[in-house]
Amino acid sequence: MNATLPNVAMLVSVCLMLAFLGYAFLHRRERGIRYFAWVMVCRVVYAGSVMLEITSGSLSAKLFFRNLQQTSLLFIVPLVLFFTLDLLGKENALRRLRVSLLLSLFALWSLLVWTNPLHRLLYDRTILEGAHLVIGKTVVAISFNIVCYLLLAACVFFLFVYLRRIRPDIRTPGLLLLLCGCIPAVVEVVKLTDPALTPWILPASVYCGFLGMAMLWIVIRYRLFSIVPLARSIVVETMREGILIVNRSGSVIDSNKYVEPLFAGSGTGPLAERQIAELLAPWPAWLRICERMEAGELEIDALENGEARVYSVRVYPLAPRGKDRQGTVSVLFDITDKQRRLEQIVQLNQLKDRLFAVVSHDIRDPLAVQLSLLESLEADKPMLGRDQQDAIDALSGQVHNTYNMIENLLDWYRSQKDGLLLHPRALRLANEVGEVCRMLNIKSEFKRIAIFVEIEGDLAVYADREALALIVRNLVTNAIKYSHPGGSVRVHAARDAGLVVVSVGDRGVGMAEDRAKVLFDPMRLDSTAGTAGERGTGLGLQVCRQFVKLSGGQIWAESAPGQGSTFYFTLPEADLG
Repeated sequence: MNATLPNVAMLVSVCLMLAFLGYAFLHRRERGIRYFAWVMVCRVVYAGSVMLEITSGSLSAKLFFRNLQQTSLLFIVPLVLFFTLDLLGKENALRRLRVSLLLSLFALWSLLVWTNPLHRLLYDRTILEGAHLVIGKTVVAISFNIVCYLLLAACVFFLFVYLRRIRPDIRTPGLLLLLCGCIPAVVEVVKLTDPALTPWILPASVYCGFLGMAMLWIVIRYRLFSIVPLARSIVVETMREGILIVNRSGSVIDSNKYVEPLFAGSGTGPLAERQIAELLAPWPAWLRICERMEAGELEIDALENGEARVYSVRVYPLAPRGKDRQGTVSVLFDITDKQRRLEQIVQLNQLKDRLFAVVSHDIRDPLAVQLSLLESLEADKPMLGRDQQDAIDALSGQVHNTYNMIENLLDWYRSQKDGLLLHPRALRLANEVGEVCRMLNIKSEFKRIAIFVEIEGDLAVYADREALALIVRNLVTNAIKYSHPGGSVRVHAARDAGLVVVSVGDRGVGMAEDRAKVLFDPMRLDSTAGTAGERGTGLGLQVCRQFVKLSGGQIWAESAPGQGSTFYFTLPEADLG
């Protein structure tokens, strides 16, 4: 009766390990579990061998089962190592060649175990003391065992560090699971340190199988095999986006409440364990990405409670760095409101484009014709009376101001359009600035303002010709606008560390320092009247800022009330060759 109880206890222990093995086998496709399942296989073989050794009577039978125990324990070492590496995501270390080489090393050592009677390299004596087999290990065997236990200790350490970093509600059961798994190893270490205890410790190795009940309960209770390490329920439930986690066989293993309305009409019951072939049938592109376990992004349309919705779906493969992917995680973003706003923006942009088309063709072109007529009248002014000359001057000023305002508005619009391309090249700066200033002679002569261009003839910039002309024209026009009649405007340029600094200065009304600081603020579009009553919109400086920026330069201003203003901008220097 006394001998029967230990045998029954050991049998129950083995059954518990078999149950744990079965559960691990069901989840063998999950990351790390494929190796853990084989660890449990070795533990079951070990426990069965211990039982058979205890019940055997002859030395040869006991030695056979002892060798079987040693073989199963040997292969636990590399399998635990593989489990640890796989759990930590070290796929590069688990390439087939490396795994095969390490397994081959332990297989060779197992061969030495079975052939020990021929070479006596591992055991120097095998005797029966009563009903128990006693084996004396050599220094070689003990040294190898120490190396194996050190390797296992390193695995335990890295597993402990890994568990310390995961979320708290998984950390505690994970640490308990690790502790239960370490106890059998501690028993084996005790057997190694004192071989005389083997007859008493050997059954305890099997009794450790009772820990399988605790381990199995922990794993099932906290779903460790299903959610560690790639999908954690706390993330799934707290995210405002929809989450759908699918394993490699196409079954849903987790989801959150934000994704459930999407599949409300696809059947009854929870999403877990359902097949994506059924759920994602309305969206073939999404289904194809999940089946191939690829990364992808797409938009889908869905009908929820009779309302059309638009989702952006991003699919991420689990273990993307490894060759053996475990499934996919789909993250859904509801972009219905964003899509509607984008449609409104598109409509507004179309309206804006039509508006500027009207401004460009139906307003600017007639103004250009009026300017041409005014130039003809200005040429004939000496033949007209004083009153008629004043009327022509007033009309000319108004038309010029309006035309400049329209030009600035169109230039600003062009600078804001996406996809605006400049075509920079080496330009002789003095020539380009001189041409712009000649075009402004009529305006400057009207206020008797002299324009001086102080630029070296060999100085060149790398810029778009039209953009450069637009910048200079706006700055010189502004300088004329705020200069007193009979004043002057100077355009100067100098080299500075690979850049060309161009300045446009006047001795006009100037402005306060705080106003100069906000001149180029895109949110402030205001303008003051010029010395001859010229009006503006403030868009000219914004156009300059935008085109200088597109040209790779900077723009700023210095001014003081009553002392005039100087505007500076930089452009890359070029070599005319």
